Amino acid sequence: MPLRHSCAAPHQPIRGPAVNEPERPRRRYVSPLRAAALEATHGRIIASARELFATLGYQATTLAAIAEAAGVSVPRVNLSGSKAHLLVEAYQRTISDQADVRPITDEPTIQRIMALPTEEALTTYVAWLADHHAQSVRLWFALRDASSLDPEAAALFETISARDDDACAAGVTWAAERGLLTGDVPAADRACTWSVLASAEVYHRYVERHGWTPEQYGAWVRQALDRLVFDLA
Repeated sequence: MPLRHSCAAPHQPIRGPAVNEPERPRRRYVSPLRAAALEATHGRIIASARELFATLGYQATTLAAIAEAAGVSVPRVNLSGSKAHLLVEAYQRTISDQADVRPITDEPTIQRIMALPTEEALTTYVAWLADHHAQSVRLWFALRDASSLDPEAAALFETISARDDDACAAGVTWAAERGLLTGDVPAADRACTWSVLASAEVYHRYVERHGWTPEQYGAWVRQALDRLVFDLA
């Protein structure tokens, strides 16, 4: 009788359970060119948002309009942040070259102004104030409107308002050190008056609605500081 060949598979060695080797962390490579392109696109989005917010206001500005102005898709705009976030970043980039909102007395420009001789410092300050409002006043109104609708915008608006109040208090302290103050009016009252004189609303009313030039506005602020903040004997 012929032998039959077994169809069974040849004997295989029994292997134990596989030992999981620890995965090596993968290095994430970021191309400098790609990073630069992404930053340029983001900057274009923020610049477009700034222009639209300043022109149309917060509520009338849409993400679709920002996308069209920046030459990108709406999903790409969404990657840069919500509408309120875009407004917050646009405003911060307009008023400062820093990413955060720092005390105004920490700004190098203001520190240089405060170190000048008194009359030169005041003249330079009112010129800086006019330029500051010229760049930011419409965004400030957009931010004010957005603050009633979005918590992120509300937080920045509160921070900016508090910073402006602190700046005027620091201005009164500086004026006292320079011997400019007369009378027994409390420093807090002087700072409150200074805050009104330097406000975005006053600039908007005199320059954008009444038609004053920035130079006229600056001269008025300078005279008003003497009459209403400094010399109150």
